[in-house]
Formats: sequence, structure tokens, C-alpha cells
Amino acid sequence: MQTPEFAIVARVPKARCAIARSLRAAAVVCISLAVASAIAGVATVDPYVPLRLYEGAWNVMPKGTSTLVRLLDTCARVGRFFACQQTVNGKPGALLIFIPASPGRYHTQVVQADGAALGQPGSLSISGDHWVYLSGPDSKGIRYRTTNEFEGPDRIRYAVAHSSDGKRWIVTLAGVEKRAH
Repeated sequence: MQTPEFAIVARVPKARCAIARSLRAAAVVCISLAVASAIAGVATVDPYVPLRLYEGAWNVMPKGTSTLVRLLDTCARVGRFFACQQTVNGKPGALLIFIPASPGRYHTQVVQADGAALGQPGSLSISGDHWVYLSGPDSKGIRYRTTNEFEGPDRIRYAVAHSSDGKRWIVTLAGVEKRAH
């Protein structure tokens, strides 16, 4: 009689091992799915994704002139900051710094090539292909607004305007930027 009892006892550990292996496998699958979901969730809310559209070389054609301006945007993320150095016709121009504030909104600051900040901090609001930069007021209370309309990833229609009251805007510069290939 010892043989049948031993056989039953011997089967219990094997059954427990099979159940334990199944539970471990299920746990691995659940953890893998949770990690994949978390990664996918982070990717969809990454505030830096739209800013990367600026990266690269652009040919800028201001309206009313035949002078082509060559713009090179070299962009990088450092911690919470995202910055683009703008090189204009081969000369370092300015560094534009972006800090996410809320979905579709950023704090901005322009730093000139000599290291001085250009005016008060400003903001950038992104709504789809419509981007609006708004500067803080200068010493005379004048604010500047740059509106970018993206016409795909390789073309931007822009307009630069200023206002002393924030209601009536005077366009001082407009044109098109096309990605240089």
C-alpha cells in the first residue's frame, strides 16, 4: 500500500509546481503588459514631441524680399528643459528655451549669443498646427507675437507682430520656412 500513497504524494508536488509555473508565467505576462501600457502612455503625452519639428535646416523666405535666409535649428532636451540653438546664415543667433507648463503650453526664454536673456520670459501655445509665441512686455510695454502655421512637417507660414495693448497687432514680418533637404 505504500506504493500508491507514495505515488499520490509524489504527484502533488508536481501539480503544485505546474500551478506555480503557470502563475509565474501569468505574472510575467501581466507585468509585461503593464510596462508596455505605461511606455505607450508616456509616449502619447510627451510634451517635447511637437518641439522636435524644429530640428534641422530651414530655408526662410521673408515676404516682400528675394533674400533667402538659411536657418539651422540644433535642438536637445536637457532634463526638463528643451532648447534650440538657431544659427542664421552660418552665425550662431540665439538659444530658445522651452519648459512645459501644461498640455500644449510652454514657458519660453530667448538667450542671445552673448548670453543675455532677450526680454521677459514668454509663452508658446500649441493647438494642432497653429503655434503662437507671445513675449513678455518690454520696457515700453510692447509685446511681440509670432504665429506659426505648420503646413505639414516641412513647411511653416509665419507672421511676427507687435502690440502695445494686446488687442491691436501690427504685422512687421511674415514669410515661409521650408525644410532644406
